[in-house]
Amino acid sequence: MQRLAFADAMSYWISAAIPNDQFLVYCFAETGLSMTALADQLYARASRIPDLNLCIMDLPGTVDRPYWIAATADRTQIRVHEQVRTWPECLARLGELIADQVTATDAPWRLHLFGPLVGVPRSDSAGVVVVLQIAHALGDGRVTSQIARQLLASPADHDARMSQTGSSGGEVRRIGASVLGLARIPMQVTEMFWRGMHAYRLASDEPSVIGGGGFVPTALNRPSGADRSMRVIVVDREKLTGPRDSIGAAPLSVTVAALTAISVALPAYLGESEGALGVELTVGGSGDAHARNNFRNVGIDLRVDVGDVAERSRLIADAVAAARRASMTPARAAARRASESTPAALTHWGVRQFDITRPPASVTGVTVVSSVDRGPDDLILGHGRVLFSTGFPALSPAQGLTHGVHGLGDAVAISVTTSPEVMPDVDRYVGLLTAAIGAVGRGAVRDHR
Repeated sequence: MQRLAFADAMSYWISAAIPNDQFLVYCFAETGLSMTALADQLYARASRIPDLNLCIMDLPGTVDRPYWIAATADRTQIRVHEQVRTWPECLARLGELIADQVTATDAPWRLHLFGPLVGVPRSDSAGVVVVLQIAHALGDGRVTSQIARQLLASPADHDARMSQTGSSGGEVRRIGASVLGLARIPMQVTEMFWRGMHAYRLASDEPSVIGGGGFVPTALNRPSGADRSMRVIVVDREKLTGPRDSIGAAPLSVTVAALTAISVALPAYLGESEGALGVELTVGGSGDAHARNNFRNVGIDLRVDVGDVAERSRLIADAVAAARRASMTPARAAARRASESTPAALTHWGVRQFDITRPPASVTGVTVVSSVDRGPDDLILGHGRVLFSTGFPALSPAQGLTHGVHGLGDAVAISVTTSPEVMPDVDRYVGLLTAAIGAVGRGAVRDHR
């Protein structure tokens, strides 16, 4: 068993108020196997992946952070949705499944199978969709993508994988971990004080370089209700970022190209001619080596005040690079270490006090963007190769629109997640975003600096 890292425990505790399960979607060409045979094959693979044979053990009174303990994958965690026959129906069903979050103390993941489906992007025939629903505490976008890759790799890649089985003595372990947690508290209080003072001194000497005062909330920054509207735009990478030019200069990054397209579509949809618009971008970090979640949320100004889109994309790229650097400054690193020293009971109490119903005076971004490279397109299911991968960042009471940007091989999928209460005409926005993606790809300007 292993104690949850601070970031992972926070993700677990926050999920009680703001559901944050991740839904990793992988679309395959026709597999040549029945859905039952695919489910059996995937269960056999899952039972041999250590990360899919874990669950969370809470401690009484939250005397310490929870622990990961061994568990045994169960066949009932794999669900086949036989009534779903088309890609739009699949997206609609996923919108319903988002409300049914996993219970991480029982089983922190589920697998959903859809197919054969018609209308799957990048497929001229029927396709099969595999969706790994997984608790955010089990990993950020990079970690969960690696878990999915283990699950969906060719069968030969599983031969050397180690299996993990459950263990007994749960109550004994819980009591022992609780005693150890109680013993930690005095030292944690001391560390919290001294690390907090150190972080304060560093922060007073360090200018603020990211986030600023946030952005003024728009009509998109309000509670989203229970229903979900989900769409996916799939494009070739070069059609989004632009190709390398004759002297070999690199194209725009996928993230910057997607942000630039959003910077064109968002103000067109909102119809706002004045005021800054920004996104809340998740950027990977290199903090706690033991944490499964290593990312930061940073505010990126979309610079809608700059009319020239090529110049705008360069400014966005500079802002993303600056945000990545700033999120790892000594002061911010010290602040994170101070937070990590806070006793679990106090941290959990603070999470429970957060009022999710209170409208924010400002937001880190008008929308959330999560961008993850899921690696090469060498995944196999049955006899079908993978076509693309996508995902749907969760909505929150202050964020009624999110975007996922997921690359797999040469395919890039840009997802839109919202609700009818926030965006009743989602297809109008998707049309604007599709046109913007094409315009950015055709006019992408490489940075020669």
